[in-house]
Amino acid sequence: MRIGLLTTSFPRTADDSAGSFVLGFCRALVRHGHSVEVLAPEPPEPCTPLREPGLVLHHVRYLWPRSLQRTFYGAGAPDNLARDPRAWLGPLPFALALARRARALSARWDAVVSHWALPCALIARAAVPRPLPHLAVLHSADVHALGRVPGRSRLARRITHGAQGLWFVTHQQRARFAALLPAAERALLNARAWVSPMGIELPALELSPLARERARAELGLKGFTVLALGRLVPIKGLDVLIRALAGSDIRLLVAGAGPELDPLRDLARMLRVDARFVGEVSGATKTALLTAADAFVIPSRVLPDGRSEGLPVALLEAMAHGLPVVASAVGGIMEVVPGDGSAGLLVAPDRPGELARALERARGDDAWRSRASRVARDIALRHGWDHAILRGLRVLEGQNSWPDRPPTP
Repeated sequence: MRIGLLTTSFPRTADDSAGSFVLGFCRALVRHGHSVEVLAPEPPEPCTPLREPGLVLHHVRYLWPRSLQRTFYGAGAPDNLARDPRAWLGPLPFALALARRARALSARWDAVVSHWALPCALIARAAVPRPLPHLAVLHSADVHALGRVPGRSRLARRITHGAQGLWFVTHQQRARFAALLPAAERALLNARAWVSPMGIELPALELSPLARERARAELGLKGFTVLALGRLVPIKGLDVLIRALAGSDIRLLVAGAGPELDPLRDLARMLRVDARFVGEVSGATKTALLTAADAFVIPSRVLPDGRSEGLPVALLEAMAHGLPVVASAVGGIMEVVPGDGSAGLLVAPDRPGELARALERARGDDAWRSRASRVARDIALRHGWDHAILRGLRVLEGQNSWPDRPPTP
């Protein structure tokens, strides 16, 4: 089966983290014997589109000159639009250009996937001239944006009616989307929608103490070390983490890129926090960091406009490597990290003092970290890609009924 996939984010190179979970989704489809044709925004800088067996990527140009294409990539569309007025030039031209390209290519597709409902799910419904099985994948940013635009109820209805399956990453997002629909339409949503985190590529083997010590030696790590991994943008709350570590000898590794890099570096320097900013990572470097750290910290916050995290893939990746978690109790994080402390410690967002106490507790209790490591890994191993996509595959293959739970692979 040949599947068309419309998205607003996709890795520009093999090492790019932008939309990396969309690439993981595509790779899982290819492993199940399908081929995937991806339509994604053209980046502002020249690059060769990523190509892999079974996968073809088309970059969609939406503004001229190319340097004006500032809506996507980098900090991500929500933060780009918040920071750069020029980014607002792109949304409508991109939607029109994506619709034209989808219409031209869809004759050779057997099914279509839309990642991010705005605008991709709407385009998949309107621009593809013949009826195809359509799976719409909705994330925190587009559900939040949908709730703030004029005509949101009408748009939510079009998305619900235009897709045979709607995949939400968290129960919170599904509830927010359902609230946009008239009561009479919610039964249709219930029949077509489900909730599951995006999948992850599972580590091949359980990590050994020897591998951990080797990784720590290669990175030059001594003492208790925590890792934060993700885009350096306000919603991630890394400034709260740095404030929490003021006066502590806990070492912080920050992996990621974004517009907050310089302010975070300055804050760490001012507060004399032992922080190492390693930039964007992937592959063996990312694995080494996940292997070497003692705990994973995700201090996300709720922004003033109400936007919060969905369910960061980095959280599941860290748990799969056996890292106990210290995290804010926001968004989908609470749907994966149990509130009983068995896999991690949850704290209120934007509370540096509370976060500091949780970090000290994690450092001081070796027995808890050992237990939490095992529980965290067991939770994450349920979310490998080959398991995560089973229900979506049934939609794409035209099977519109399924059991309440997909079979265990």
